[in-house]
Amino acid sequence: MTEIGKVLREARVAKGLSIDDIQELTKIQKRYLEAIEEGNYRILPGQFYVKAFIRQYAEAVGVDTSEIVESNNTAVSQEIVEKEESEPIKPIKEEIPSRSTKTREPINVKSSPMMDYLPRILIGVLVIGIIALLWVIIPNNSGKSVKNNPSQSSNPVIEKPKNNPLDQQAKNTGQKNNQQTTGAQTQQNVQPAPTTPSQQVLTVASSTRKRTTIEVSKNQALKVDITAKGGASYLGIKNELGKSFFASNVNDGQTQSFDFTNENEVILNVGATQNVEIKVNDEVLQLSSKLAHQYITIKNVK
Repeated sequence: MTEIGKVLREARVAKGLSIDDIQELTKIQKRYLEAIEEGNYRILPGQFYVKAFIRQYAEAVGVDTSEIVESNNTAVSQEIVEKEESEPIKPIKEEIPSRSTKTREPINVKSSPMMDYLPRILIGVLVIGIIALLWVIIPNNSGKSVKNNPSQSSNPVIEKPKNNPLDQQAKNTGQKNNQQTTGAQTQQNVQPAPTTPSQQVLTVASSTRKRTTIEVSKNQALKVDITAKGGASYLGIKNELGKSFFASNVNDGQTQSFDFTNENEVILNVGATQNVEIKVNDEVLQLSSKLAHQYITIKNVK
């Protein structure tokens, strides 16, 4: 194992990250990451990719390896040169055209007079079909509208006599009922309605193997407290635009507090979930997954 691979491996282990986690963060294949840690640069594509992959690995674990890379350029270059010299040179085969290949002359196909008139005939048939369809549909719809029109019903209309004593009695009874209903409504309006304070709601919008999304609604603020209990853990916090708020280890017994009231979304990168307690507005966040490393997204639903 080279000096570069040893430094990167120790930094990765200190943050509680695995090779799969580094692959997900840097998008570099797992076998290339293992080769960098072991110092086996021959399997990497070339010297340019060796330096680029090392820098990306270093940024993912928070290590500055610029001086180490410059001091080890000779070793890396020698590995790449030995790889190129060991690969055999493949001869280039030229394709010789066969003598049997002959150019074919285009065949002129003469169109018949019937083919010239065929589009016009098809258009005429289509127009005649549309006219016949409209002639069948329109009369049927007109007959249905006449049958369904209630204004043409033959039922007789019975007129009520004027000054009917039954109508007058019903009118007086309705006025009394309205007065009683109005009085009851007035008494009910005098009593004040009970008020209940609004409480925040934490909803698990989605949950996969290593990613959980929490939606916070009916809240006045968004305050997050992270406390390390039972051991240390790496903690990284960014918003949806990539702005970083925190990226370091939280030791056992320490608490980091943040106010994200003005943020729409924050992503927590927790290295050891079993060692931390996360509170959202003093409410403990219950995580269903028991994996050590998780990404927790908190959305502020305003």
